[in-house]
Amino acid sequence: MPTLSQLGHVLTACKIVGADRWARAAKLGGGDLATTLDVLAAFTPEWWPDGEPGEAPPGLTDYQRGVIEHWYEGGADNVTRQLALNNFLMLEKLGQGGQGAVFKARQLNPGRFVAVKTLTQDTESGRARFEQEAKAMMKVRHPGVARFYLYERVRDALGKPTDEYLIALEYAEGTDLYRLVQRLGPIPWRFVARWAINLLGGLAVIHENGFVHRDVKPANVMVIGPPPEPGVRPSQSAAKLLDFGAVKPAALVAAGTGTRRIFVGTREYAPPEQWAEQVVPASDVYALGGTLFEALTGRPPYEVPDRDAMLFRKAHARAPIPDANAHNPEVPVALARVIAQMLAKRPEDRGTTAELIAELQELLPKEDRAEPPSEHPTRPAQAVASPRPAPPEPAREPDPPDAATGILAFIERIYLAPHLRPAAGHEPPAGERLLVLLRQPLVLVTIAVFVGLLLLLVV
Repeated sequence: MPTLSQLGHVLTACKIVGADRWARAAKLGGGDLATTLDVLAAFTPEWWPDGEPGEAPPGLTDYQRGVIEHWYEGGADNVTRQLALNNFLMLEKLGQGGQGAVFKARQLNPGRFVAVKTLTQDTESGRARFEQEAKAMMKVRHPGVARFYLYERVRDALGKPTDEYLIALEYAEGTDLYRLVQRLGPIPWRFVARWAINLLGGLAVIHENGFVHRDVKPANVMVIGPPPEPGVRPSQSAAKLLDFGAVKPAALVAAGTGTRRIFVGTREYAPPEQWAEQVVPASDVYALGGTLFEALTGRPPYEVPDRDAMLFRKAHARAPIPDANAHNPEVPVALARVIAQMLAKRPEDRGTTAELIAELQELLPKEDRAEPPSEHPTRPAQAVASPRPAPPEPAREPDPPDAATGILAFIERIYLAPHLRPAAGHEPPAGERLLVLLRQPLVLVTIAVFVGLLLLLVV
């Protein structure tokens, strides 16, 4: 079991605290781990400069505390590796994928919040290709794309380079589109159209630099600004494209890299050609069309049992293109046509990003239209002040609480993760909440067991 003295060495080596701060916390903690961590959390971080915009974070985040407590229980071999990488302090784990983990982190020099993604490149050819692509991605600058800051090899405790790389991206503070739709249901069309303009502009710049994203989906779109609720205007929000772990040069993915075919992308949004690894820039337009369809209707363009890969492939290649207006009558017919065009089976029928942006701009009132693409990098999202809210519009009278609503909320607490539960006061209609529950495998298993028991009782 580690000692407090060892913990102090780790935290000062990682630069989470200085020696004087640690000595004070250890004294106030009286030799107790929990009390010492409470004291550290109560401090303002030493790396937080005076006058920096925004609220100062705690001196020890929940993620950092969890890593330390796990280490004390004997469950972590390399606690330093989990708390700091090179010049970055890991503050929060945002996700884990097949290629690596993603963290919210604090870069110490220059001081800024970033999203750090770790990747393993264990061959010389892999390293050379990764470095070439990373250098090119650093040139991509557009308000609709999270800026690619830097990449570097991760160093071990002795400063020796490892086979692992880290990528530092702009940290965009907001809610990803997948969670937003899960929470609110279909999004008002003017917000979606404005976000589409942001994202199409970002894709245009990515494509101009010779890349294809290959995994555009709701979870990789960050919505910045207040959620689309009564009193909020579309001009107060924006959208950014995230996660470039699947990005590849267009020429490379179009030509193929060998005889082995590996599907890259997400089944619900991948166009027909992507299933054969014949990806082109228009493939991103298709995936964005599917993403926008889900934002407008609350469901992906095609739904198949058990997310079966072959059934999805057939649906994208042969099934009729769905009509967003048919699934949500509040979607204007003209916007539904734009989405259907983006979901065309043939890449050449989807239109260019410039043509689609022009069509979407025409659909929106002038006050809701997105700004023209900027050649200058955007400031980090957390440093941008939110516009003054517009006067609230009359809100729909909420339904009075009843027993059914209470039961539904109780079931959601059992079966849904906290980030999927509707926020109090912003619950979508009961029907939409039931649809979210019915998408959870555990709910379906419970229903099957209940029906089985009923059948046994009847027999």
